[in-house]
Amino acid sequence: MWKKILLAGLTVAILARAQGPLAFADEFNDTSLDLGKWSPHDPFGGKRSGELALTSPDAITVSGGQAHLTARHEGGEIPYVSGVITTRGTFAQIYGRFEIRVRIPEGRGLDARFQLLPVSLKTLPGIDVFRAIGSEPAVARFESRWGDDRTERAFGDNLTGPNLASGFHVIAMEWRAERITWFVDGKKTFESTEGVPHEAMFLALSLGVGGRLAKAPGAEVRFPAALDIDYIRVYRLP
Repeated sequence: MWKKILLAGLTVAILARAQGPLAFADEFNDTSLDLGKWSPHDPFGGKRSGELALTSPDAITVSGGQAHLTARHEGGEIPYVSGVITTRGTFAQIYGRFEIRVRIPEGRGLDARFQLLPVSLKTLPGIDVFRAIGSEPAVARFESRWGDDRTERAFGDNLTGPNLASGFHVIAMEWRAERITWFVDGKKTFESTEGVPHEAMFLALSLGVGGRLAKAPGAEVRFPAALDIDYIRVYRLP
């Protein structure tokens, strides 16, 4: 554990010098979620449209230097419970580099997301640092959304690359006033100059179950299933 803490501190210091000052970080080295940084409640309510799970704080654990957002089957009218954590009320930023080291769960019906969402809780704008569904674990999805309920637009791309369920991978997004750029394991994968947001947004990480993209869980999924997060780091860009 101490080796991880020392190495993590050295890595953060090196990256901060290269990319700008560190604005927010969690290495998840404690034994419980840091409630000074995170809220374990979905600010939009316990159930998202079209999904098959209710969010619950007891679906979030911290152990082994990682945070785990867990989906489990409980039966009933809404058959699943899953985890979500956000920094609404504790941290928000306009522009910067947003980075996660993560491993997703595999299997149809699981939907892992790291998003930036407006502090106002308006529907738009929003940025997906990444989204990955368990039936396509080697596909990372990137997207920015803007407009309003009548003029909503979105621009994004998919990367077929490393299997995000087979091990940990680093996914990062650099948001500047004129463009948004995404990276997977240090490699630039996609860039957009369309509809770049210009307002502070908070971090939101979730593991959903079901929905239009992920579909209903397949028989191959072993519950409980967890989205494992090794760290989150946010930098201010020079």
